[in-house]
Amino acid sequence: MSVMICFVARTGVVLGTDSRVTTRFTEGETREDAYPKLVQFGSLPVALGMVGVGAYGGLDFRALVAETHRSFCRGQAEDETGPAERVEAVARLFADTVAGIARDAGATAEMNVLVAGYSPGAAFGELWEVRLPTGEVTSATRAAPTFVWRGQTDAVKTLWWGAHLGALQASLDEAGVAPDVAKAVTDGIKRRTAWGPERTNWGMPLSSAVDLVRFQLELQIAYERFMPGRGTCGPPTQIVAINDAGLRWMDNPFEAFSQVARTPAR
Repeated sequence: MSVMICFVARTGVVLGTDSRVTTRFTEGETREDAYPKLVQFGSLPVALGMVGVGAYGGLDFRALVAETHRSFCRGQAEDETGPAERVEAVARLFADTVAGIARDAGATAEMNVLVAGYSPGAAFGELWEVRLPTGEVTSATRAAPTFVWRGQTDAVKTLWWGAHLGALQASLDEAGVAPDVAKAVTDGIKRRTAWGPERTNWGMPLSSAVDLVRFQLELQIAYERFMPGRGTCGPPTQIVAINDAGLRWMDNPFEAFSQVARTPAR
């Protein structure tokens, strides 16, 4: 598992991931390594991040993005106007490409992919989610600023909402509290203690949005470092910031592996 966070603010999009990957061997042994889970799509202002299983059909996540990019470039060569360079188009092409590979491999494990970026001429960023192996594609932006968390996010959400709402709800249910009363309790806690949606400056500078995503990633990583048992998230972090001026890496220890081949000129 992993942690992945995307902040779609009014000033741009910030997408970040941890980089821990666990390899399990048939003998029951495991090995932990750092792996790039965030990749830029050629030279476009589009990035793809993942949580879940790291490969399908013998191809790891970066190779799956590269295979999608090759299909994208073939589409450019066949069409003089080129395919629509939209975030949604990249998300759907990735879904079609990888879902086919997953079917051929008989894969059933889950991979969640966030596709974030700017379409040509767009004033605001977009965020799409691809769920594999089914290939389902949905919009996560909802035409408004938003936070999206995927993977291991207990620490982040507890701080964001001011309480571990899942544990609180379970405790209220066990105590026999009526559903309407339980909802009033959880709503009251969020209203009084959460520093989340009600207190977030959605128009903050993009640099501040980067700091906020980095803080949340590091919070989850630190939480898992000191909790009992083996943590599933780990450093270093990868963070990319995207606005109408383009894409910029903010944290990137995998520079040589975090961008697939550049999009050919038309």
